[in-house]
Amino acid sequence: MDPHGYITAINRNARKMLGLSSPGRQWLGKPIVEVVRPADFFTEQIDEKRQDVVANFNGLSVIANREAIRSGDDLLGAIISFRSKDEISTLNAQLTQIKQYVESLRTLRHEHLNWMSTLNGLLQMKEYDRVLAMVQGESQAQQQLIDSLREAFADRQVAGLLFGKVQRARELGLKMIIVPGSQLSQLPPGLDSTEFAAIVGNLLDNAFEASLRSDEGNKIVELFLSDEGDDVVIEVADQGCGVPESLRDKIFEQGVSTRADEPGEHGIGLYLIASYVTRCGGVITLEDNDPCGTLFSIYIPKVKPNDSSINPIDR
Repeated sequence: MDPHGYITAINRNARKMLGLSSPGRQWLGKPIVEVVRPADFFTEQIDEKRQDVVANFNGLSVIANREAIRSGDDLLGAIISFRSKDEISTLNAQLTQIKQYVESLRTLRHEHLNWMSTLNGLLQMKEYDRVLAMVQGESQAQQQLIDSLREAFADRQVAGLLFGKVQRARELGLKMIIVPGSQLSQLPPGLDSTEFAAIVGNLLDNAFEASLRSDEGNKIVELFLSDEGDDVVIEVADQGCGVPESLRDKIFEQGVSTRADEPGEHGIGLYLIASYVTRCGGVITLEDNDPCGTLFSIYIPKVKPNDSSINPIDR
């Protein structure tokens, strides 16, 4: 479109997604505000680049990008591209499930190798009673964890995620504690199992990494998760390296990461969390933990509020 918000080109896919049945030439020269509602993404601060913004065009949830077109210092207009959020969500769900599956397999393989090595050593030493006690004790501990997760968390994907994270923490030399009283009878409105698991999983991954990067603290990560009150509450506490003051005002922005010096880290985890929480009218708080580390708290209302003035992030 041009700098004044009039359409200069529109392709077939865009017309189809926006529900525009007429040929493309009939839309040329029309103001975007008459074609797309709401049109804020198209019309506000058109000279600024926007990337991977969750928006709604004619009732369709999309992930949209906008790039200004310039000739020297002159603004000629902007190019807007967008993809269906449902398609992105499906791909994200598949990727999340695959990553969780691979991580679980890697952890189980590592545990199995250690297990077999220990058993082999005990058998070579003819410590048969210790072998029997070890097998019985480990089997009982695993089953108790599985039973407790099934009882406390109705959503099987969330329960499975937590089981995998407990195993992962142990593999990393950490300890993950699910605080007594944690429970989840149903997901908050506006989030499916994959999205909710992504929130919890990303918070735990960040806590694991922060704990490993710090020489202080007790290497314990605590999770409290409950829907007993008016809100679904998620709290993750660690005694890791903490979040620098310089990043606290922008830690939930896309591309911002406390691991920016490490290749492959793109700062997407907390941005993804913030986008989900904002969509549900929830609130995120970030506090210093005692004696060190960080406490992330998320409150998602069981009934989605209509008050758009709520600030989703409280630092």
